[in-house]
Amino acid sequence: MRKLREILRLRLYAGLSIRQIRDSLRISIGAIQKVATTAEQNGITWPLICTLDDSELARRFYPQADTQVSTRLELPDWCAVHKELRKAGVT
Repeated sequence: MRKLREILRLRLYAGLSIRQIRDSLRISIGAIQKVATTAEQNGITWPLICTLDDSELARRFYPQADTQVSTRLELPDWCAVHKELRKAGVT
Protein backbone atom coordinates (compact mmCIF):
# COMPACT_ATOMS: atom_id res chain seq x y z
CA MET A 1 0.00 0.00 0.00
CA ARG A 2 3.00 2.27 0.25
CA LYS A 3 3.09 2.54 -3.56
CA LEU A 4 -0.54 3.64 -3.52
CA ARG A 5 0.21 6.31 -0.91
CA GLU A 6 3.31 7.40 -2.84
CA ILE A 7 1.36 7.76 -6.11
CA LEU A 8 -1.20 9.90 -4.30
CA ARG A 9 1.45 11.99 -2.57
CA LEU A 10 3.26 12.72 -5.82
CA ARG A 11 0.04 13.50 -7.67
CA LEU A 12 -2.04 15.34 -5.05
CA TYR A 13 0.60 16.95 -2.84
CA ALA A 14 3.58 17.45 -5.14
CA GLY A 15 1.49 18.05 -8.29
CA LEU A 16 3.62 15.83 -10.52
CA SER A 17 2.34 14.73 -13.90
CA ILE A 18 1.47 11.11 -14.54
CA ARG A 19 4.59 10.72 -16.66
CA GLN A 20 6.79 12.18 -13.92
CA ILE A 21 5.26 9.74 -11.43
CA ARG A 22 5.87 6.87 -13.86
CA ASP A 23 9.52 7.84 -14.20
CA SER A 24 9.91 8.22 -10.44
CA LEU A 25 8.19 5.02 -9.32
CA ARG A 26 8.53 2.78 -12.40
CA ILE A 27 4.79 2.07 -12.44
CA SER A 28 2.65 1.90 -15.56
CA ILE A 29 0.80 4.99 -16.70
CA GLY A 30 -2.46 3.02 -16.66
CA ALA A 31 -2.04 2.09 -12.99
CA ILE A 32 -1.27 5.69 -12.05
CA GLN A 33 -4.25 6.99 -14.05
CA LYS A 34 -6.55 4.49 -12.36
CA VAL A 35 -5.43 5.59 -8.89
CA ALA A 36 -5.66 9.29 -9.80
CA THR A 37 -9.12 8.88 -11.36
CA THR A 38 -10.44 6.88 -8.41
CA ALA A 39 -9.16 9.53 -5.99
CA GLU A 40 -10.79 12.31 -7.99
CA GLN A 41 -14.11 10.47 -8.36
CA ASN A 42 -14.27 9.70 -4.64
CA GLY A 43 -13.15 13.15 -3.46
CA ILE A 44 -10.01 11.76 -1.87
CA THR A 45 -7.57 14.57 -1.06
CA TRP A 46 -4.06 14.64 0.41
CA PRO A 47 -5.21 15.90 3.84
CA LEU A 48 -7.71 13.01 4.01
CA ILE A 49 -5.05 10.49 3.01
CA CYS A 50 -2.87 11.62 5.92
CA THR A 51 -5.62 10.61 8.33
CA LEU A 52 -6.02 7.08 6.94
CA ASP A 53 -3.92 4.06 7.84
CA ASP A 54 -2.76 1.77 5.03
CA SER A 55 -5.64 -0.70 5.47
CA GLU A 56 -8.33 1.98 5.28
CA LEU A 57 -6.65 3.64 2.31
CA ALA A 58 -6.51 0.30 0.50
CA ARG A 59 -10.19 -0.36 1.22
CA ARG A 60 -11.10 2.97 -0.39
CA PHE A 61 -9.31 2.04 -3.61
CA TYR A 62 -9.70 -1.74 -3.68
CA PRO A 63 -12.88 -2.58 -1.72
CA GLN A 64 -12.96 -6.25 -2.80
CA ALA A 65 -9.27 -6.99 -2.19
CA ASP A 66 -7.44 -8.37 0.81
CA THR A 67 -6.12 -5.20 2.43
CA GLN A 68 -3.62 -6.64 4.87
CA VAL A 69 -0.65 -4.36 5.29
CA SER A 70 2.61 -5.74 3.96
CA THR A 71 5.70 -5.25 6.08
CA ARG A 72 8.05 -6.31 3.32
CA LEU A 73 9.33 -2.84 2.40
CA GLU A 74 9.59 0.10 4.74
CA LEU A 75 9.21 3.52 3.13
CA PRO A 76 9.06 6.85 4.92
CA ASP A 77 5.74 7.89 6.42
CA TRP A 78 5.29 10.95 4.21
CA CYS A 79 2.34 12.30 6.17
CA ALA A 80 4.44 12.39 9.33
CA VAL A 81 7.37 13.92 7.45
CA HIS A 82 5.17 16.70 6.06
CA LYS A 83 3.66 17.39 9.48
CA GLU A 84 7.12 17.71 11.03
CA LEU A 85 8.26 20.01 8.22
CA ARG A 86 5.22 22.23 8.75
CA LYS A 87 5.94 22.36 12.49
CA ALA A 88 9.52 23.39 11.75
CA GLY A 89 8.29 26.08 9.33
CA VAL A 90 10.05 24.54 6.34
CA THR A 91 7.02 24.24 4.05
